[in-house]
Amino acid sequence: WPTTFCHTYNCPRIPDNFTIHGLWPDMHQNTLQYCDTEKTYSTIKDQYLKDALDKRWTQLKYDQAYGLKSQPFWREQFNKHGTCSSNLYNQDAYFRLAMALKDRYDLLRILGNQGISPGSRYTFKQINDAIEKVTNNKAPSIKCLGPELY
Repeated sequence: WPTTFCHTYNCPRIPDNFTIHGLWPDMHQNTLQYCDTEKTYSTIKDQYLKDALDKRWTQLKYDQAYGLKSQPFWREQFNKHGTCSSNLYNQDAYFRLAMALKDRYDLLRILGNQGISPGSRYTFKQINDAIEKVTNNKAPSIKCLGPELY
């Protein structure tokens, strides 16, 4: 939830929906990192793709203009995790897959459909159970920052 992250990191803008942090391939529950150093991030030039990513995968620590031009967070995530699926997805497909999954599992809508909305307090179990209902009983990976949820 960007509001919680931005409470700690003082973001220049805060989206009003959950955002993508990354798409992490794994092998038997082990997150893969820096798998193919031969593959490196290429700055995205396609304006449609940049706008779509900016909406769904907001680079929270950076103002919009700098984020779209330099793309530091997208670069970091692709080099760290995207290269681990380069045998299946090129860079463009990696980002499009992440956005498709974000759209398919719109967390704010999922929680809202279960009566959970921003600004109120809920138990971990309530949030976890709401997500499991739409993911075929797959447990989400939920991490809390500090004692308060924002």
